[in-house]
Amino acid sequence: MTAVVITGFGVVSPLGHSVEELMRRLATGERAASVAGGGVMIDPIPLEAVPVEGRGRIGRLDRVCRLFLAASYLAVRDAALPLPVADAERVGLSFGSGLGCLLSNAEFYAKVVEQGAAAASPRVFAYTVSSAAAGEVSIALGIHGPNATSHMGLAAGLGAIGYGYDLIQLGKADVVLAGGADANGPALVEALRDMRLLKDAQAARPFRDAEPGVWPSEGAAVAVLEREDRARARHARTWARIDGYAAGFEPSFTTRAPDSQGVAAVLRRALAVSRRSPAEIAAVVASAHGTPLDACEDAALRDVLAEAAVKRTVTPKEQLGESFGASGAFGVAIAAGILAEPRPAAASAVLISSLCYSGSLAAMVVSPADI
Repeated sequence: MTAVVITGFGVVSPLGHSVEELMRRLATGERAASVAGGGVMIDPIPLEAVPVEGRGRIGRLDRVCRLFLAASYLAVRDAALPLPVADAERVGLSFGSGLGCLLSNAEFYAKVVEQGAAAASPRVFAYTVSSAAAGEVSIALGIHGPNATSHMGLAAGLGAIGYGYDLIQLGKADVVLAGGADANGPALVEALRDMRLLKDAQAARPFRDAEPGVWPSEGAAVAVLEREDRARARHARTWARIDGYAAGFEPSFTTRAPDSQGVAAVLRRALAVSRRSPAEIAAVVASAHGTPLDACEDAALRDVLAEAAVKRTVTPKEQLGESFGASGAFGVAIAAGILAEPRPAAASAVLISSLCYSGSLAAMVVSPADI
């Protein structure tokens, strides 16, 4: 099997725009600030990461595209990947989004409802498809290889990184930009409020609260995945090696009696593919967000890891909020940050878990990659 490493990260989060800054602020216990309307918004999005000559299209982009574009340029810079990319047909892109074009759809149809069909905006219409961000980033970076946008709800970010890993494993690409993003905005907050699913930070404490709903946030995280031999040949720094990935679905999540069996099965498959034992898992980056599903994730982790002495469980949504499709990608960035910390010679692996209320599941195991 082809070894796949992560050689760069682009992070656009409410607590910083690099893995180092995000880890530092998480470690101090800092929590993202909610805006007056509800939830968390990033202001400003770090679009200065986009080279001056590439900023001509920014004005027309919607918020999700801007998040993905900024994170992608930050990732390419962090990986020291030359642009334009060589062998562009062997460079792919795998993005995931839980909400996709929801905000653009709301903007487009609001004008049509209020003012009639003549008010329909061609500019906004171009972003009423969830794959718009993948297209914009591919155009900006000159990527000509596989291009996919995954929809796995809140597990979309981790699912997209897993798909990028699969593309390299299958020989379809040598390099893949992979990650997730979603945007917060008034239309989302209003919808959550109408459904009585809008929570504030104080009601979104992982593994302690169990009320339905989310504290909405936003962001983007993009990883540069690369064949290990290619990364070695260009003397690239590596954040981590992806040891294994698995995805699945648990239909009971949409019922009154959600079950942990599907979660446990996905976690076991990720461990099996990675050839890691529970005893080798030094840390878990969990998906919990203070909802009834936390109990399912907790039960699955206890079942799969059994008596293994997991030294650390990280619950980033307590501090970042629910960033939907970005959340699992943030989890991989945080796992890489954990691996970058001073560690004993026989360093172990980190397990990332990502769940969606709709039933989509994903899990990944990453380990140190010193090449």
